[in-house]
Amino acid sequence: MNARPNMSKYIPSIVVGFVVGLVVSFGVAFLFSALGADVGYLPTLAGAFFGLFTAYIMANLVGTKLGKTATPEQKQAALDFRPPSDDQALLIVYREGFVGKAAGLDLSLDDRYVAQLKSPRFTALSIAPGGHQLAMAFGGLAGKQNKPTLEGFIAAPGETIVFRATMQMGMTQNRIVVERIAADQDLVQRLKPMIMIAPEV
Repeated sequence: MNARPNMSKYIPSIVVGFVVGLVVSFGVAFLFSALGADVGYLPTLAGAFFGLFTAYIMANLVGTKLGKTATPEQKQAALDFRPPSDDQALLIVYREGFVGKAAGLDLSLDDRYVAQLKSPRFTALSIAPGGHQLAMAFGGLAGKQNKPTLEGFIAAPGETIVFRATMQMGMTQNRIVVERIAADQDLVQRLKPMIMIAPEV
């Protein structure tokens, strides 16, 4: 019963891929016809290739959205590694790497959606001290090709906790690699040119 609604989100990708395939096929056929060349099945093959490739890329981007950019004040507070109060901690998550950079990576903290990050992007939010679970997963077709990950950690009052997310390609599935990074001046220089996405919690 749930398969049809889940598949429906890919219909725009399939339609666009089909249109691109037709345009490329007719374009190649017209070009070579104008040159007086007989190319046989080449226009059909070219159209099929570009159509499928376009549909595949767009299906991978299903679920990707434009996040709200943080204010300069929010970004500066994050780069200062400054929780909003002494009884809170600061969580920073940033994403780097070329693999799947245009696909949005969904971040959830304790089962609550936080933000979506493309690469390179970062987000920062105030959290309560204690144990937490940080989950990362892709939506769309990219979600089928990348294993979601779950990272547990304990936050202390006044602490800044930083996680870096990258993609590692595998034989059958890619993997989201998460590593904890020191909050130091090297990190400030790394984050400064990035866009900060405002958290939704």
